[in-house]
Amino acid sequence: MKSKLVLGTAQLGLNYGVNNQFGQPSKEQSFEILHTAYKKGIRAIDTAEAYGSSQEVIGAFHKEYLKKFDVSTKLIEKENVTNSNQVEENIIKNLKTLNVDILDGYMFHSYSSLKKTPHLLETLISCKNKGLIKKIGVSVYTNEQINDVILHFSEIDFVQAPFNLLDNQFCRKNAFEKLRINGIEVHTRSVFLQGLFFKNKETIQSKLKTLTPYLNRLDEIAKEYMLDIKTLALQYVLQKKYIDKVLIGVDTAQQLLENIGCAEKTTRIPHDKIDSIEVLEKELLNPTNWN
Repeated sequence: MKSKLVLGTAQLGLNYGVNNQFGQPSKEQSFEILHTAYKKGIRAIDTAEAYGSSQEVIGAFHKEYLKKFDVSTKLIEKENVTNSNQVEENIIKNLKTLNVDILDGYMFHSYSSLKKTPHLLETLISCKNKGLIKKIGVSVYTNEQINDVILHFSEIDFVQAPFNLLDNQFCRKNAFEKLRINGIEVHTRSVFLQGLFFKNKETIQSKLKTLTPYLNRLDEIAKEYMLDIKTLALQYVLQKKYIDKVLIGVDTAQQLLENIGCAEKTTRIPHDKIDSIEVLEKELLNPTNWN
């Protein structure tokens, strides 16, 4: 299961996450997270230019310690980055910043970015052929977006989409299986719903209070099967055979060790009980709607 893990690094460059109690880590703390990941066998990391200084931190780590991760990053969403030359130049700049020879993945940061600049796909295919990137991806939120990628963007190698205890199999299975049938890898993010699963329910912001009954149901399931919510959340996603990679973000090296410990467990997960949970307020499963 651990081989599915991808370390998300938004936290290395930003104060990120609804349950982040530590703020953005220092350079030394960031390096400790990266050392821990590497030591424990995690080789894939996810970043973006939009994640503050994340790319610079990763590049500095690569340069100082000569330990190399397989890095996926994202096309910066700027109005002036719209033509082929600019995108290729930006990829080359990313390679230098990250101190790597090739990007494991290069993603459209959003579905809307892909739809606005579909001509850039040809550029990314060219960069792939030149050995600058291995795979082309896109970040999506909805099943409708997934279906459109399958129908109109067969050049995409992987899709990154939310999947967790609430944004679960009931919502996603059919769409994910279609991706796999069409030769597109399924990468998931938001496994802990930006830390909402760990947040004290009394301190949850008013807009999210309607999710409390679902969160209480998850607590009941965890208690019934004598599981902590972190193990339940992580193992639930990792055990889905139609998911190729699972993105996790952490604020400290200790959190990463705890997550890896959860991933290494042989745990019986009550999939049927979680799969049957249907969140009616689906807009609240997207953290961009929380503010």
